[in-house]
Formats: sequence, C-alpha cells, structure tokens
Amino acid sequence: MATTLRVKLGNRIRTLRRKRGWRQIDLAAHAELSKTHICEIEVGKREIGLEALKRIADALEKSLSELLEGI
Repeated sequence: MATTLRVKLGNRIRTLRRKRGWRQIDLAAHAELSKTHICEIEVGKREIGLEALKRIADALEKSLSELLEGI
C-alpha cells in the first residue's frame, strides 16, 4: 500500500509541475531540493519526508491538504 501512495503522490506532483510548465530542475530549485530527489519522488522510488513535502507544496503554491487530497 505504501508504494501505491508514493506513486499516487509522485504522479500528483508531476502533474502539478507540468501544469506550471516546469522541468524537474525548476521544481527542485523552487523547493530547494535536488533534481534527483524530485525525480525519485515523482516515480515513487523515494519516501517523502514532511519537510520536503512542505517545500514542494509551497513551490507549487498548494497547501499540504490540496497536494494530498484524494490520495
């Protein structure tokens, strides 16, 4: 189940990033994370910590609840 949640969250982040016209490197810069970290989150390879999740949500101008809604 955890893998499924990681994949769903990664897909949500990828979709929101692409809607902004950003590449992974762009989101990484705005969230102050590495491109590799973003890539691994988007494909569901990496468990995301709360701090990283908050940085990504802020970069995408979403609340944590908006980012996680329906997952």
